[in-house]
Amino acid sequence: MLVRALIVLLIALNIGVAAWWVARPVPAAAAEETLPLGVARLQLAGESKLAESKAVAQAGATAPSAPAAALVDSAGKLPATSARQPDADQTEAAKAEAAAAKLDAASGAPPAALPPPTAAATPVPPPAEVAKAQCFSIGPFADAAAADAARAKLQPLAQKLATRAQAGTSNPSRGWRVYLPPAASAEAAQATAQRIRAAGFSDLFVMGGGGADANGIALGRFRSEESARKRASSLSEAGFPARVEALGETASATWIDAATTTSNGDALRRAAGAQRWRTVSCGTLG
Repeated sequence: MLVRALIVLLIALNIGVAAWWVARPVPAAAAEETLPLGVARLQLAGESKLAESKAVAQAGATAPSAPAAALVDSAGKLPATSARQPDADQTEAAKAEAAAAKLDAASGAPPAALPPPTAAATPVPPPAEVAKAQCFSIGPFADAAAADAARAKLQPLAQKLATRAQAGTSNPSRGWRVYLPPAASAEAAQATAQRIRAAGFSDLFVMGGGGADANGIALGRFRSEESARKRASSLSEAGFPARVEALGETASATWIDAATTTSNGDALRRAAGAQRWRTVSCGTLG
């Protein structure tokens, strides 16, 4: 019994809603706002272009088409106006596309992406400064074969090598001397001697005369090479580039002159298996 009552109630409600829907009043159209004389209605920038594009599209869609029979004349040919109809349609389509493009521009479409900026060129570093070469004479070697073997050992350590034969005296080595090469003048040699004495070295004298050692400074003679090397090392540490040289050579000897930027005289002597080394001018290597 309760179920029947609910069904009847639902039917009554549906009938009442349907009756209200049929009898509801039609809503009145919104009254158009009247503006004062001489005052233009405000429009958004894109509204006028949108209205133009819609009007163009509606005009193309609602244009009446002539009957098929009217398109053919009595001679069975299309009239001239019909032949030009596709051109007019194309013109209307182009106008519609142009209007749509203007509408996109007015609506704030994002601009085309700019190409990525070109990376700045990496600056080229300046070339590294080349180390100044030092030149040494390594030897003596008894013959050319021994000199060639030593030259092969020195090849990885030197940038330039030159072999030369040197004729010495018939006397054996009488010791070793420590000296400074000749100065430009006697006054310069005396000034250097004063500085050496001020540094605490007293065993020295300035060589005179007109020989090859004129204006040089003798810094001592020693029986052993080791003592001479120690003396030269002490002077070098004080700022005076002393040299060591043997007194007396063999009757015939071969020396190897080497220019290097990565090694020193003693390292070259050990590598070549030679007895002595001395500093020479790099001009001897050409």
